Amino acid sequence: MLIIALLIGLAAAIITAMILTPRVVEYVETIEIQAPVERVHNAIRYQKDLMHWSAWPWETGSQCSVQGPDGEVGAQTVFLDKKGKRFGYQEIIELEDKTKVGFKLESKGPPHVPKMDFYTAALSGDRVQVLLHFRNDITPPFHIVLRLAGIVRWTREMHRKDLDGLKRFVEKGEDYRGNQLQKVA
Repeated sequence: MLIIALLIGLAAAIITAMILTPRVVEYVETIEIQAPVERVHNAIRYQKDLMHWSAWPWETGSQCSVQGPDGEVGAQTVFLDKKGKRFGYQEIIELEDKTKVGFKLESKGPPHVPKMDFYTAALSGDRVQVLLHFRNDITPPFHIVLRLAGIVRWTREMHRKDLDGLKRFVEKGEDYRGNQLQKVA
C-alpha cells in the first residue's frame, strides 16, 4: 500500500510540475552601440556578418553557411556539425527598414517554436539601442527538462554574448573572440 501511495504522490508531483512550470520562455536583452543605426541593422540582417559576431558558432563548435539572398527575408544561416551534417538553421522572416530583423529558428531536439527579434532604435549622437526579444514555446514535458538541464539559462547567456559580440563587431571591427577583422575596400 505504501508503494502505491508513493507512486500516486510522485505522479501528482509530476503533473503539478508540468502544469505550474511555464512552457513559454520569453525575455528581452538590450545593449547600446556607438554607430550609425544603418550599420548596426545591417550587421544583424546580413548573415555573413552575423557569423562573425554571434556566439553560437564559436561556443557550439558548429560550422555555418548562408543560403538564400543574404540580408533579405528568406536568407538562412544553416548550422552544420563537425561532420558537415545540417542540424538546424535560423531564417530571416521579417525585415523593417533600420528598425527590426525577425528570425525563426529550427533545430533538432525537443519540439519547440523559437523566434527572435532584434529591434534597433537610433538615439542621439550616433548611438543605437539594440533590443533582442526571444520567445520559445516548448512542448510539455520538454519545458521542464530544458529548464532542469539549464538549457533555458544557457540560451539567455548566449544571447547576452551575442549582443556583446555585435557591439565589438560594429564598434571595433572584431569577431566574437576579439580578433580584428580585415577591412574590405
